[in-house]
Amino acid sequence: MRRKLLPKLQCPHCWNKFPVADVLWIATHPDLLGDPVLSADDPLRFLPSRFTTAGTAIDERGSTCQSLACPRCHLGIANVLLEHPTRILSIVGTPSSGKSYFLTSCAWQLRQKLGASFALAFSDADPVSNRVLTSNEQQLFLQDDPEKLVFLEKTQLEGSAYDSVQLEPGQATILPQPYLFTIRPTSQHVNARGAAKLTEVLCLYDNAGEHFLPGSESPLSPTTQHLARSKNLMFVFDPTQDARFRARLRGLSSDPQLGQLARAFRQDVVLLEMASRVRLHSGMPADEKLRQPLTIVVTKSDIWESLLSGEDIRSDPYLIDQRDDGGMLGVVDKGRVERVSDLLESLLTEIVPEFISAVRDTALRVLYVPVSATGVSPQIESSSGMLKVKASKIDPWWVTVPFIYEFSRWKNVVGSTRESSARTSEIRNTDGV
Repeated sequence: MRRKLLPKLQCPHCWNKFPVADVLWIATHPDLLGDPVLSADDPLRFLPSRFTTAGTAIDERGSTCQSLACPRCHLGIANVLLEHPTRILSIVGTPSSGKSYFLTSCAWQLRQKLGASFALAFSDADPVSNRVLTSNEQQLFLQDDPEKLVFLEKTQLEGSAYDSVQLEPGQATILPQPYLFTIRPTSQHVNARGAAKLTEVLCLYDNAGEHFLPGSESPLSPTTQHLARSKNLMFVFDPTQDARFRARLRGLSSDPQLGQLARAFRQDVVLLEMASRVRLHSGMPADEKLRQPLTIVVTKSDIWESLLSGEDIRSDPYLIDQRDDGGMLGVVDKGRVERVSDLLESLLTEIVPEFISAVRDTALRVLYVPVSATGVSPQIESSSGMLKVKASKIDPWWVTVPFIYEFSRWKNVVGSTRESSARTSEIRNTDGV
């Protein structure tokens, strides 16, 4: 079958947009080492003039090549990016706010829930780029010893999660490594016949929280410029980093993250810094509200759920629309999600009013979602003094909701309803392709 390529694609590393015909190939002959943008140990990138009958490039020493690269940063480009559009979702938050735990739990549960409840395949588009995240999933959810105390290493400012390239000779530029996933309707999906048109690549980043602090971005470390390209901005708000929340929870929870040594950050300042960067890199006026939807992901809800009465924030707000012809459409109960959002906004307005003021000044469309990446409080390991969680106790809540709510905006992929009791005729986004 002949491949249908996109006219243009966007590099997930440096965000350069270029015609698909300009994509470079990576040489495979062992003599062709030393790329001027990368390093002396990296294979040469080149624009080919010879191809095999199967359409793969041949390098200048006659070796057949398989892998592609960006013409600007020379970093690898997953083959699937040539055929399907990329949708960037950016996750922002202060240091130690729980971004890595949230992203790890979410990725693991999306692998389970999208197939079972939404007839969508969620798979790695580039296993090499995703290796840090899959290692984190292994650490939390696939332990041989269920009684083992586990934790995730803090995301570093530099290291394996970033690439160093020379966009200008002699100047090293640090770029974040993306996490790439394909989302594709399976044969059970109601719109399976349109799977090729509906398939998209989801691109995520896990920056260190320090990268979002005011003054941290520079031309040689543009690690958060993906914010301006994002279709949805997710800000991770950590209640345990606010003294007023900790005071409200005193006597209600013994979680060690509420202790006097807990880190504190002005999360409203980081949110406003995020908005400033989006406006700067998008060419927007300084006082214009952001065009992207903003999701406030309020983490560690297992600690503070008693403050939010009236709605269940443990069971998923999902339904299944099973058609007479055998097709299936997963449905998110937007009415329930939005009721929880309103309750959570009211709670935050009461406790952290300056943060809510910053949110309202930042975005036109806002959703507040409570999540717990582990579903249980950590404990202090006596030998190391570190906060860890017993593997067998991990049971995340609502971590997929921010993403699946966003997916319901994608045409004909995820359905939605405003009422939990809705019948099939009331479910939206069900037209076939």
